[in-house]
Amino acid sequence: MRKIGLTGMSEKAPGISVARSIRVGCPDMHIVAFGEPMQAGMYIDVDASYVVAPYDIDAIVKIASAKGVRAIIPNMDDDVEAFAESKEVFYERDINLLIPDPNIVRVANDKLETYRHACSKGIPMPETVRYSEEMDWEPPYFLKGGSRGVFRVRSREEAFVIAQYLKQMGERPIAQKNLDGEPYSVAGIAYDGDVVALMIKKLKIAENGTTIFGVTIYDEDLLSITKDFVFGIDWEGPFEVEFIRDKEYHLLEMNSRFPSWIDVGVSAGLNLPAMLAEILFGQKLKIESYKYRTGVTFIKFPMTAITDIDKVVGMKVIGGVEWRRNNM
Repeated sequence: MRKIGLTGMSEKAPGISVARSIRVGCPDMHIVAFGEPMQAGMYIDVDASYVVAPYDIDAIVKIASAKGVRAIIPNMDDDVEAFAESKEVFYERDINLLIPDPNIVRVANDKLETYRHACSKGIPMPETVRYSEEMDWEPPYFLKGGSRGVFRVRSREEAFVIAQYLKQMGERPIAQKNLDGEPYSVAGIAYDGDVVALMIKKLKIAENGTTIFGVTIYDEDLLSITKDFVFGIDWEGPFEVEFIRDKEYHLLEMNSRFPSWIDVGVSAGLNLPAMLAEILFGQKLKIESYKYRTGVTFIKFPMTAITDIDKVVGMKVIGGVEWRRNNM
């Protein structure tokens, strides 16, 4: 039995959408979730779940090795960075990953590094700096804090409050100038010297930057600038690159994992998580040949995860309790 592990199982993270996609595209695959008891994705479209503390690589490797998990897809930016720094530990236990080296992951996760790289390659990107209270920028502009979201600030007082929140969460806030235009996003996989990508136009965005309404599109120019950036940093594995378009596309940021809307590919005909799962289990795919349907619209909405209380209570033991589907 092929077993694949996933992280990022909260309702705001991509793990639930990744699990759903793999369930549809690889129905024979056994999906194992690593996370915390109150994360909804620990009970949705997975076959087994194990409680681990955030970024506890040792616990994940130990459990995965003992339970026969042979591949893992991390679904949070911080997870990707932690996994990249410990790649050899996974490989020693015959657990496959598709992520680049830590220094490359930091170019994606550190928005200042992303900005410097984009500027060096001539890729348009709004001015991005480290936030400080002495900044003389006139709002609106954006504050970003790693995995803590994106916030559009409308006053200096609001910027100060949001910056304090981000700092309390252990982040160093980044400020990015506002650019009016149409927002787009590209999700993809960089593998074996090529990129396969799924593109959307964002029709509605939540206050925290999450896309809640979008439609699949295709644009050769958007694909070209995405490839230029991804290849330029020697990326390997899943990614999301976000853009704003006025007269041309401007890069906003890169995320080092799939986005939470990735399951729209199931209906559009380009199931990227299932494709990545097959790659991790040794399938040799010519990824540049894959196409998908445009005009497929998605709306993100809250779901209710329903399970037995003993499963949730039992999961309070870190790494010590396994939840399984009743039919497994």
